[in-house]
Amino acid sequence: MPEHKSVSEAASKARARRIERGRHTELAAKSMTPRTSLQGMLQLPLLEELETLGGRARPGDLYETLADRLAVPPELRSARRQCGDGQTYAVFPQAVRWARQTAVMEGLIHKGDRGIWELADPGYARLQRARRGVTVLIYSLDDGLALWAHAEDAARAIEPGSCSLILTSPPYPVVSREYGKFSVPEWLSWMRDLAGLWKDLLTEDGTLAINLMDAFVGGTPSLSPYIERFTLTCIDDHRLHLSGRQFWHSPTKMGNIQWSSKLRVRPKNTVEQILLFSKSPSPNWDTRRLPPTSYAPGTIAGFERALQRKRSRRPCGYNINEAAFAPNGSGPIPGNLIVAAGAPGSDRYSRRCRDAGIPAHPARFPEEIPRRIILLTTEPGQLVYDPMAGSNTTGKVALDLGRRFIASEASLTYLAASGFRFDTRADFRRHPLPDGAISPV
Repeated sequence: MPEHKSVSEAASKARARRIERGRHTELAAKSMTPRTSLQGMLQLPLLEELETLGGRARPGDLYETLADRLAVPPELRSARRQCGDGQTYAVFPQAVRWARQTAVMEGLIHKGDRGIWELADPGYARLQRARRGVTVLIYSLDDGLALWAHAEDAARAIEPGSCSLILTSPPYPVVSREYGKFSVPEWLSWMRDLAGLWKDLLTEDGTLAINLMDAFVGGTPSLSPYIERFTLTCIDDHRLHLSGRQFWHSPTKMGNIQWSSKLRVRPKNTVEQILLFSKSPSPNWDTRRLPPTSYAPGTIAGFERALQRKRSRRPCGYNINEAAFAPNGSGPIPGNLIVAAGAPGSDRYSRRCRDAGIPAHPARFPEEIPRRIILLTTEPGQLVYDPMAGSNTTGKVALDLGRRFIASEASLTYLAASGFRFDTRADFRRHPLPDGAISPV
C-alpha cells in the first residue's frame, strides 16, 4: 500500500508539472499573437509614424505613410474584400484601423475625437521615445544632468545664457537612423529652428559647435550644399558669427558603397566638419588650453638655419622676421585638423552595453572630438550642453576636463545606456521613470 501511494503521488506531481508547462506554453503563444498578426505587425510602425507626425494625425495621412514605410505592394494597397452583407472594404486601411483599435484598448493611443488619432503616454513609453513637450530627468551627478527629451523641449527647460558651449552631432539628412530620415529641406527647416533656440542658451562669449558630414544629392555622386545652406542660415537668420571650422579626419571611415566602392567615381570621404558659431565675434577661445605638442627635430633644425639668415621676403610677399617664429615652450601653433579613428567598440561603455544586451549607439564620435572643442572654447567649471547626446561622450569628456554638462536625448534606450559611462561614480543617481516607461538597463 505505501508503495502504491508513492507511485500515485509521483504521477500526480508529474501531471501537475505538465499542466504548468502547458500553461506557460499557452501564455507564451498568446503573447506572440499580436506580434505575428497583421494588426500586431502594424502596431509598432503605427506608433512610430504617429510620433513622427507630432503625436497626432488623421487616419488618411497615416495609410499612405505606413504603406510606404512597410513597402506594401500596389496590389495590396488597392485590394478590396467583400463582406457577407455584400459591402466591400479596403484591406490595408482596415488592418491599420484594427491595429489602432488594439492600441486604444491597450492604452497606447487615446480614444480621442473621431477623425484624430493621438499617442498616449504609454505609447510614447512603448517607443522608448520622449513625448513632445515633456522633459524627464533620467540620471544626474553633482556636475551633470541627463534629460529624456526632444532637443526643442530640453532647450526650453535650460536657463537662457547659461551654456558656454553647445556641442552636438545631429542626424545627417538622407541618412536613416533610429531617429528617422530627413529630406534636406526638412532637415534645414528643423535645424534652423533649433539653432535659434540654442543661440538663446549661449553665454555672450559662448560657442555653438555642430558636427556634420557631406551628403550626396539623391541618385548622383554630386554633393548637397546643405552644410553651406545651414551655415548661411545661422549667419543671416540668427546673426551668429562663423568663428571657425574644425575638420575631423577619420582614417577608418568607410566610403560610399555606390560611388566609392562599386563605381569608383569618388574617393572615399574621410573628413567631417565641425562648424563653430558664436554670438560674439570674439568668443572665449584660447589655444593655450589645448595639450602642448613638441616640435619635430627637423623643425627645430630648420628654425636654427633660418635664424642665421637676415630678414627675407617670402614668395607670398611677407618680409619675415625668423626670430619671431623661433621654437618656445608653448610648442607649435595648433591646427584645425583633428585626426582620430571612429569610436572604439571595446571600451567600457561598449562592453557594458553588450553585457546588458542593449544596442550601443551606432554613431558615436571619438573622445578626441569633444576634448579638442571643449578645451578650446571653455574654462574649467563652465557648462557644456549636448542636445542630441546619444551615448553622451560629450558629457563624459566634459567631466574628465573639470566642466559641467547637460545632456538631452530623445531615445530612452540610448540615454539610459549612456549612464554606463558614469554609474561607478559615488555621485551617480538614477531617477524614477514616468509611468509606462521601462528602463532598458
